[in-house]
Amino acid sequence: MKKVFYIGLIIGGILGITIAAGMDVLLGESLGGGWREAMANDLNRLFNANLSQDHILVIAGVIFVVGIIGAFGALIGGISFVIIANFFKILTKEK
Repeated sequence: MKKVFYIGLIIGGILGITIAAGMDVLLGESLGGGWREAMANDLNRLFNANLSQDHILVIAGVIFVVGIIGAFGALIGGISFVIIANFFKILTKEK
């Protein structure tokens, strides 16, 4: 089960980061801005600063948030793969 969990972690993490980046690329402009604009806006409101979208703190914040999304996707992927593996193990069990 460890191997299945690790495979799920890897696939879930890759999918989580891919979907977060894809949302930014495909839907960023149509919804009023992407991750960098949202992070810059949040940091400017939180610290009363005037940070641009290309500021290092904004980019680091975006990397942190996308990393959290990737970690959550990895955890969900690992759990899902274990559940699916157990399901197929039960189906193929001989009596």
